[in-house]
Amino acid sequence: MQRIFSPLFARYRQTIREMPSSFDSHEFIARLAQENQSEYIGALAAYRRSGTPFKVVHGILARHLNAFPDLIAPNGGTISDDIFGDPCSCMKWRKVS
Repeated sequence: MQRIFSPLFARYRQTIREMPSSFDSHEFIARLAQENQSEYIGALAAYRRSGTPFKVVHGILARHLNAFPDLIAPNGGTISDDIFGDPCSCMKWRKVS
């Protein structure tokens, strides 16, 4: 798994820096995917047999945001539209000084 996600994880710091001062996990994943389309598609392809590749991959990507406490902190939860336009819960984040 790490090998599949390493190229995306390597882009987290830069993508976080590009985000506004407050954002949610869905917004982050959308930007990460847009800016790294080949790597994102590779991750989805690796989970294509799961039946829910978007849900699985997005869950892994969202959880990895916890690895950057020097850049962001959890800021509660919110309801936001996922990639399919369906409202669902996700974490909000705020940049730290």
